[in-house]
Amino acid sequence: MATPTLISSLPDLQVFLSLIPPSSTFYLDLEGKSLSRNGTLTLLTILVLPMRATSIIDVQTLGDSAFTTPGTDGNTLKAILEDSHTSKCFWDVRNDADALWAHHKVRLAGVTDVQLLENGSRVGDKTYLYGLDRCAERDLGLKYVEKQRWVRTKQEVRALMNMPNNDIFSRRPLDAKTLQYCVNDILGKAMDESARRVVESCGPGYVLQSENKKFGPWGSGLSRNFWY
Repeated sequence: MATPTLISSLPDLQVFLSLIPPSSTFYLDLEGKSLSRNGTLTLLTILVLPMRATSIIDVQTLGDSAFTTPGTDGNTLKAILEDSHTSKCFWDVRNDADALWAHHKVRLAGVTDVQLLENGSRVGDKTYLYGLDRCAERDLGLKYVEKQRWVRTKQEVRALMNMPNNDIFSRRPLDAKTLQYCVNDILGKAMDESARRVVESCGPGYVLQSENKKFGPWGSGLSRNFWY
């Protein structure tokens, strides 16, 4: 896997924005300590297709400028994220949307929640949503060595995340394994349900740890066809 580009300066951000082709598709993942309105948003990982280049934007360092700085064409990351005609893919967008809105007043639009696509197209019981790890190990078609490396990175970084007072995403310089963890979460990641999730997450009544978050929107849905 190619080494990601870390963007922690405004000139680098402007270059990145200026290189994005029209009609691109974006795969995104956010990281932070307890990512939500009640936590922090420190990193934004973005894979741009068809560029096939992965960049990690240091939101902790750049602050609001990460979203408001324009490229040479005047486009900003905020404009891209809020454009309903620009395709953006997340895996479980809810806490990402909550954090973006609460900390930087970015209201996501044009989102495809790949977790919902998996749930809706799954053969069998659709009651519960599956996590990214489970689906990645099952569906990515990685070779054995690649899969073991992927799993090992996730396990090692999560072990560090669970240590007291160890906010690995805010530590500078960022550890190479932390960067790789961010890249691992950008995978081949409903529209109506996705839009509802964003609206729900940006609302004042959003409950971060709601028990309802583990259920898929189609119930057991054994005979319901996801594709309309």
